Amino acid sequence: MYICAGGENLKSVLQEIPVDSLKLDLENPRLYSNRIVKEESLLTDEQLHNAIVSETDAFNSLYRAIKRAGIRDPIWVKEDSDGKYVVIEGNRRTTVLRTLLEEDAEAPDGVSWTSVPAHVIDDSVSELEIKLQKVRLQSGKKAWGVVNDAAVVHEFHFQERMGIEDIADEMQISKPKVKKLLKSFKLYLEYVKSTGDTNEKRFAFFNEAPVKAIDWIEESPRNKSDYHNWISPVDGPAKIRAVAAGRGSLREFAKCLDTPEAVELLREDPDATVEDAFEVVKENDVLKDMTFLKRVLPMSKSLNEMDETQLSKLANEKRLVVHLRSLRNACEQVLNDIENMEEI
Repeated sequence: MYICAGGENLKSVLQEIPVDSLKLDLENPRLYSNRIVKEESLLTDEQLHNAIVSETDAFNSLYRAIKRAGIRDPIWVKEDSDGKYVVIEGNRRTTVLRTLLEEDAEAPDGVSWTSVPAHVIDDSVSELEIKLQKVRLQSGKKAWGVVNDAAVVHEFHFQERMGIEDIADEMQISKPKVKKLLKSFKLYLEYVKSTGDTNEKRFAFFNEAPVKAIDWIEESPRNKSDYHNWISPVDGPAKIRAVAAGRGSLREFAKCLDTPEAVELLREDPDATVEDAFEVVKENDVLKDMTFLKRVLPMSKSLNEMDETQLSKLANEKRLVVHLRSLRNACEQVLNDIENMEEI
């Protein structure tokens, strides 16, 4: 049975909390992907602190802002069993305050680094509501990244048993996007399990893949296995080199799927790439419109391989010689027209 979660404000009290009484939120939604995909244990407070500081550009920007004017918006916390407070929203600001205290930085007038205004969540609030509040409060903050958004959707749907519509309401995204994130994350988890590759950049190969490519991947275990190998091969370069549009991209790959010869090339030739397969597609498209061109190469080969006896016989067939001259003139005209088009 799915839980329908509301979006009302949580019961809380605004207080001034000492910074040395704060504990970072080790179950922050930003970390869901690491826990689910990489099956990592929770970070320690120190590890998370260092990880936040290591996000140099983002951390330094926030550091300068807080050092100049202090904390403007209260953080959110929940009192823990040891009397300290777990930061529900505000890990990065808390880390900046700790850093300023460590550096013994001088605070501007009216600002203190030793305490911070905080909404202290009431003990009656459920863990699910606290999780949802973390998502609500994310609006306007530093982006989690789409893979973490997908991990949050996955967590709410499968662990908290929330329905699609409720997740959409709480995360302020459309129901189709929730469904897409769920499917993409499921395919990504299958990829991770199959290959052992936990690089989050691979998520885009599922989340941004055209519908035709996703349908093909799900069509059979062989297709899925091939796709995994083509985006992250054990040996050699990837056959599908890019997510965005362009040469060797997912979009070109999707266009190859209607041409069996192109897919077969990718499967049979270890050095073949999507660029090579797409050349087969383009060639087939021309041949579909002008089927007579299929005879050009065999005809050329046969003419080049004629022996003296065959040439002697042909020389006596005046009508065929006239046809060959007409063919030569037509070929020259077509080639001239193509050259002129390339110059324009």
